[in-house]
Amino acid sequence: MKIDKPVEIQPTQDAALRAGQPAGTARPAARAGAQGRAGGTADSVSLSAASRGLAADLATDGADVRQDKIAEVREAIREGRFNVKAQVVADKMIAQAAELLETLTVPKR
Repeated sequence: MKIDKPVEIQPTQDAALRAGQPAGTARPAARAGAQGRAGGTADSVSLSAASRGLAADLATDGADVRQDKIAEVREAIREGRFNVKAQVVADKMIAQAAELLETLTVPKR
């Protein structure tokens, strides 16, 4: 299984994504018993195109899930035929970690 490179999502966009609001329409965040930050200002969020795309991907009801493959793996586990090659898993984990580190250490301009 290959995990794509991470997409940068600004932390302020997370609340609107969870609330299911379109980009730029987020309502100010309310806190129980508080009036927001000092000076009476409230937090607000907006979603980037990337975060809206991720939300849309999550909304697909597993259309890309291969049920036949899942059933095959479950049967192999039940029957004791499912073997995990630790060296292959470790190699892939290291490769993905190196790739992630590379994307995180790219110098910003």
